Amino acid sequence: MRPGGLDLTKRLLSLCALGSKARALDVGCGDGRTVGYLQGKPGVEAWGIDLKPGIGGRLLTGRAEALPFETASFDAILFECSLSVIAAPDAALREAARVLKPDGVVYIADLYAPGGAMEFSGLPWRVEGWETLVKRFADSGFRVCCFEDHSAELLSWWTGMLFEGGSDSIAVLPRGFRGGYFLAVLERERFTPESLREYRREKHEEAERRARQNSPFYREHTGGFIDANTIIEQGERMLCVPLGDVARIRTLHTSGSTGAPKRVWFTEGDMERTVSFFSRGMRPLVREGETCIAMLSNDSPGSVADLLRRGLARNGVNCVIHGAIQGPEAAEIAAGAQCYVGLPAELFWLCRYAPQLRPETVLLSADYVSDSITKVLTAEWGCRVFTHYGMTETCYGLAVQGWDQGGHHIRLEDYIVEIIDPLTGMELEPGQEGEIVLTSLSSEAMPLIRYRTGDIGSLIISPGGSDLPKLGKIRGRREYLKNRLNIHMLDDLIFTLPGIRGYRAALEKGLLRLTLEGGAVNEKNLSEQLGIDVRVEYGTAFPYGGKRKLEIR
Repeated sequence: MRPGGLDLTKRLLSLCALGSKARALDVGCGDGRTVGYLQGKPGVEAWGIDLKPGIGGRLLTGRAEALPFETASFDAILFECSLSVIAAPDAALREAARVLKPDGVVYIADLYAPGGAMEFSGLPWRVEGWETLVKRFADSGFRVCCFEDHSAELLSWWTGMLFEGGSDSIAVLPRGFRGGYFLAVLERERFTPESLREYRREKHEEAERRARQNSPFYREHTGGFIDANTIIEQGERMLCVPLGDVARIRTLHTSGSTGAPKRVWFTEGDMERTVSFFSRGMRPLVREGETCIAMLSNDSPGSVADLLRRGLARNGVNCVIHGAIQGPEAAEIAAGAQCYVGLPAELFWLCRYAPQLRPETVLLSADYVSDSITKVLTAEWGCRVFTHYGMTETCYGLAVQGWDQGGHHIRLEDYIVEIIDPLTGMELEPGQEGEIVLTSLSSEAMPLIRYRTGDIGSLIISPGGSDLPKLGKIRGRREYLKNRLNIHMLDDLIFTLPGIRGYRAALEKGLLRLTLEGGAVNEKNLSEQLGIDVRVEYGTAFPYGGKRKLEIR
């Protein structure tokens, strides 16, 4: 007796895969059909509770507001067409939070009002607006991880019921009813603003104490900021574990340094925390049974693509590691995958080369994301575009956009993010733009205490949400932005030009040389827009070789 029946239940569960040996509870289980389905999944132990449940050993009589189960005893809780008829929904959600394990999820399928709250005395349900529901979830300690609108199934179900049994068999919709039907997955918010402050205080003190005890560098460090040059100059002196405990060393050059290599160390525990973050963060993008293609790095153990693959495997998602896009073969490999992950400029090239591809979602990472790239991918592929912000120093993962594609959800349990004035070092308030500074709270091999990233962004507090900080749009590298002509502003302009697939840029004695792939541009117009003489030649944009920059000759 619900829209979509068991098929929509399967769709709901596919939004976030149940782990092996999961324990699930269906609140408002009715005759227990969903419980029976869950019991048939390998390793799953399913229970149901209802005021008048069906007959079965695991179908119990009880109320959602007072669940007869121990705290933190379930991996998943379902509300299928039940939350909207529970007399005290806030109490039911608080009970769900109590019996749910810390990494557990809540699955909801129910009515809502897309256009705003509706009140109909003739209906047995509450039909609330989406904003009201999101606030209700947040007040109970949850945030929306995944959301899908399935209003068409509601109309089809209601019509079928009327044709089959007539108006006497079901409550008749009042005139003007504009209700919808949704599927959503909720995650527990790990913190409230108050608990986050206390957690940060304790973990920060613990991280500093451990760093001073185990790292020669931190033992001598008198405070203040560190940066990429600190890592280069101090090297192994920053380590807090024996070399035998190091599972991966990443050696790279950074444009923000003096040119010497930078080495970053990770333990298995450091990589495991990133794998867990990737598993949670990818839930809104790709579902159980689908395929994600990772178009970045290689498949060596501990690489970013490998950690992503490991995280997705926990969600029942197949991850194919392709590596960086270098040409047309990527289009063939990407065909059929539901989610693409890669560098912004490279996925832009693929979109312009193969507009017939139809990914459902795209995650842009590892470089500056121009709004012009997002607009082209959205328009030509018809997909939803998300962004991720991370770096080698954070074992690749730090903050990712959620289903609403607003601010980036930060790994609050692992990092403190500050925004400072790049000139004075003073901490800025949410909404103010400045340099991003990180303090790691859980890193084992190489902790970072007040690490200046060189990236420019801001913290935001979402109104009506949980009041926990998120990262806003990343504006790019400070070293680039301080110049009037930089790679970020070129992206914002050139990626809007019709037919352009990619470009390379070099500045040579007051002359900007552009190598464009695809399209055709007017040099004079470009010169006027950029305020500098421009010379254009046409060729291939590849190889980019990772993050792009304006070459200075």
